[in-house]
Amino acid sequence: MKKQAIFLLGILCVISLLVGDSKDQEKVLTEVSTQAAAMLEGTGAIVPVNISKSGGSSESANVVAVNNQKVYVTWVNYGRGKSIQFNTNESGSWGTPYSISNGTTVGHSGPWPYFAMDKNGHPHIVFTAKFSGGNYEVSHNSYNGQWTGNTNVSRTYEGGSACPTIAVNPVNNERYVCWYDDEGHPDRWELFFKVQSPNGSWSNQKVLPFGMSHYTPKMAVDGRGTGHLIWLRRRRGGSFIHYSSNPNPANPSQWTENVEITGNTNIDFAEISIAADESGNVFVVYEQKNGGNYEIYFKTKSPGGGWSSAQNISKTGKNSKWPDVAARGGKAYVVWQELTSHWQIFFRHYEGGGWTATSDVTNNKHNSIQPSVWVDASGELHVVYSDKTTGNYNIWYVSSKSTGGVPVSAVYPPLNVHLNTSLEGGTGKKKNVVKWKKNSYNDNEAVEKYKVYRKQANQGASAYKVRTTIPKGVYQYEDIGLSRDYKYSYVVTTVDTSGEESEYSNEATEPLVFPPVNISVNSDLDDTKTKKINTVKWQRNSKNGGVSVKKYILYRKVKDQGTYQSIASVSGSTYAYVDKNLPTGKKYNYRLTAVDKGDRECEPSLSGYEYYVFCPINMNLKTIKNEGIFFSEKINRFKWKNSPLNDPVKVVRYNVYRKKKEENKSSYVRLFVLDANTLEIWDRNLPLDQKYSYAATAVCENGAESEFSNSRSEN
Repeated sequence: MKKQAIFLLGILCVISLLVGDSKDQEKVLTEVSTQAAAMLEGTGAIVPVNISKSGGSSESANVVAVNNQKVYVTWVNYGRGKSIQFNTNESGSWGTPYSISNGTTVGHSGPWPYFAMDKNGHPHIVFTAKFSGGNYEVSHNSYNGQWTGNTNVSRTYEGGSACPTIAVNPVNNERYVCWYDDEGHPDRWELFFKVQSPNGSWSNQKVLPFGMSHYTPKMAVDGRGTGHLIWLRRRRGGSFIHYSSNPNPANPSQWTENVEITGNTNIDFAEISIAADESGNVFVVYEQKNGGNYEIYFKTKSPGGGWSSAQNISKTGKNSKWPDVAARGGKAYVVWQELTSHWQIFFRHYEGGGWTATSDVTNNKHNSIQPSVWVDASGELHVVYSDKTTGNYNIWYVSSKSTGGVPVSAVYPPLNVHLNTSLEGGTGKKKNVVKWKKNSYNDNEAVEKYKVYRKQANQGASAYKVRTTIPKGVYQYEDIGLSRDYKYSYVVTTVDTSGEESEYSNEATEPLVFPPVNISVNSDLDDTKTKKINTVKWQRNSKNGGVSVKKYILYRKVKDQGTYQSIASVSGSTYAYVDKNLPTGKKYNYRLTAVDKGDRECEPSLSGYEYYVFCPINMNLKTIKNEGIFFSEKINRFKWKNSPLNDPVKVVRYNVYRKKKEENKSSYVRLFVLDANTLEIWDRNLPLDQKYSYAATAVCENGAESEFSNSRSEN
């Protein structure tokens, strides 16, 4: 990868970014110093260009790009009514803006456009508009040389569909759309989700299992196909950011329990943005109000790791708003609008745990607001923003470009190449994560990329073939979708900017045994009803074949806290472990490793989790006959108690189900919905000649429902 000009740092900061047509350019260059103009010449930097040139105000721009030759931009125009406008330079120059929202009515609220690019280089947009009946719905449109037409994706008709987000899976080209809606529950907002297959067909929409009062989702999909979703929950006069992930976003049941990753932003609707790179690193930026001042905060999460602490990356003491983030190769690029004497566009670049200095991208005398950033496969950055240079707000586009590097006389292979193997949940495949360290003998400025080679472990060195190339600054590669029938070996080389390639690194080979599979956790109370017992079960991995497992090691952690710690080991022929004397007030996660005869421990298994909410206990049914002169009434009184296993969660209601005694369990029908303080029902006016069975479930505050309790039937 060629050494990049880091987004015009130190170049565009000294000039005014007011350049549109040739007259605009001439005017601006007369206003800056000769030295600044000389700095601009020969850098290869793209001069900002007005791409909307609209009479009405143009705001809320989004940008995606294949490379600098194919850039696509959308925005909202406030002319004679609102419209969604589009422009592209794919023909070699910027064209005439086109209205995407034709055929819809962009209402007073919204339209909240959100842009994404599929793996074929085709843009997709979602926004909120009014369809027949005047209801707010989510509209989808895609572009392949021309726009295909707006489709009503949400079709809720009763609810208001707001703030849609769209992301594309780079592995299979599926498109995922999420929005918040109050369909069926006026003003009780839930997250709705829908999938578009690569052939264009849409799935049925699902409500994600996170409960009520969720707003403004934003979504990204990493290079492994894992979906990452953030959104707001509003309470205590502010908003809190929640997060969930899904290794198979098309399956709504695989979204992880949502985790609150920030405290109170102290903003009712904080602006948020998320990006994920090809290796599974996740980056989140958001507004945070400190006292009376708005700042931009940043959090990141590596694959399999926890969230970093929050960093204030603006730290200006003045208002900082509207952040956006893009990511590639372990790097994050952040833009936002900053209030100096007027609004300006600021930029910072994150890499290897550190930040560049803050750069004023626009540095002009006019308000510049609402930036959007995209990084393409070459590492080039693309930024659009709304600027008031021409009197009305117009959309301006600017890009960075690459420059050449300096070759060196020798290049050395990376060091300490090793790998970890794990199973890909639900796919029947595995992945190998290959990691290495840079070689300090190399001139870091001259390193361009790394090449990763792979072969089957039982083959000779001549069988190595290039698997992928990795950009400078990234020290791992995830090889996904691998068959569990084979084991693999890897080596890595370094390539410099002159194209010189090093020798092979040390070889890294998969371990001899695979971890166990199908980890399950069943929880129960001990005889005292005060302590918890977790029974962990697993199965031997069939892909170990004839290789024997010496022992299994069990690891445990408190859910959403700390790290896994080993708690026990059992023989390789044992497939269960009983974890006793646990407090009911905590939930636990478990995972296991397998150890071969050479005492080499393999990678950990997928985690096993306790159930989130447990069913009621101590079920009791009593039948009462109320007989009078002219009538005879049967009453069933059904009672229960809350399980102590629910101590870590808040039960908000109970569901009581009834069926005829002779019917099977699938015939249960929900009869009563009761608040958490009600622990019995009186089922009255029952026919004397029919007997019934009852069961109950508990529902916690996030909407999760327990399994059925033990049933009780009339005698």
